[in-house]
Amino acid sequence: MPYFNLKFSNTDNELANFAKALALPVRIAIVRIIMANGNSVSKESLYSIPFNHETITKHLAELKRMGIIKAHGFRGSIKYGLDEQLFRQMADGFAMLFESLRTFEHDLQDC
Repeated sequence: MPYFNLKFSNTDNELANFAKALALPVRIAIVRIIMANGNSVSKESLYSIPFNHETITKHLAELKRMGIIKAHGFRGSIKYGLDEQLFRQMADGFAMLFESLRTFEHDLQDC
């Protein structure tokens, strides 16, 4: 059956979109720094990533647009944090996917 005829579930689409959103090393670095700083970090703290400031600002804005990162605080002291509920939901979705792959591999070994 050709792939273009497949219907994908909402969960599959959400997991794929989340993976695409984080598919760049600079975005993973942004997420890691936010996590390492108690889920609250200033933009200036993100400038330790070895990219120019414009690149970091662009990726930070894109992650915010996608709902992965939330901004809080007041002008001049804005902090960025991850949407913890979204990350939990996606982590659970990926865990279920990987567990089903393990089960599939185990079933194949039994054949």
